[in-house]
Amino acid sequence: MWYFRRISPVQSIHRLKYITFVGAGGKTSLIEHMAKGLAEAGKSVAITTTTKIYAWEPYRLMDGDSRPEEWEKPFVRVGKTLQGEKLTGVNFQDIIHLGRLYDVVLIEADGAKGKPIKFPASHEPVIPPFTDWTFVVAGLDALSKKVEDTVFRWELFCKAIPMDRHSIVTPEVFSGFFSDPILLKGVDKTRFTVVLNKYDALMAPGKAAGLARNLISAGTVPTVIISSTLHQSFYEITRF
Repeated sequence: MWYFRRISPVQSIHRLKYITFVGAGGKTSLIEHMAKGLAEAGKSVAITTTTKIYAWEPYRLMDGDSRPEEWEKPFVRVGKTLQGEKLTGVNFQDIIHLGRLYDVVLIEADGAKGKPIKFPASHEPVIPPFTDWTFVVAGLDALSKKVEDTVFRWELFCKAIPMDRHSIVTPEVFSGFFSDPILLKGVDKTRFTVVLNKYDALMAPGKAAGLARNLISAGTVPTVIISSTLHQSFYEITRF
């Protein structure tokens, strides 16, 4: 029996400390949405990264001269250094320290350079071992488009599968990304949720529900959220 309901994803994490986001296709938008919701609920929130994030204000650096105890509440972005327009990744001890000062720490642990889906390099993702929950994100706007246009690190993907870079991302190809070597790499299989973002980009949005059911039926994904962070709409699909 399938259970389909509209949710606020913030409610599922408000009692957790360290929440990590991996994948592609809307991680940053989802993090920003959750940070706003948590702050509105009275939580202090730090957004940080083990890779890179945009240095949007307010941000602070965890360098040798920093005094995190004096930083803004309830919300701040944190990196190790400023590199162009981005904050560079902090280490695990930095994240633990942030957890002592803020109610919730949201961690972007993967990079995709704006692509809807990705194939991880050998060093990716960088998930803290103390993560309480992981959101695995992918953009539905990858469907019906070429691999080379939608997959970050498509060269690695085409070598591993193997597949031609001009191949189309079908629902079957898309679903195949939710496996241990790809988007589920390094993820604690007892504490994660898949997020299929940008359902508003589909000509037939109902296809998203079919994809979600197929992922759950395969037995590797317990819960799927179908979302449009653009329209702040989130629907959870589970099976009982």
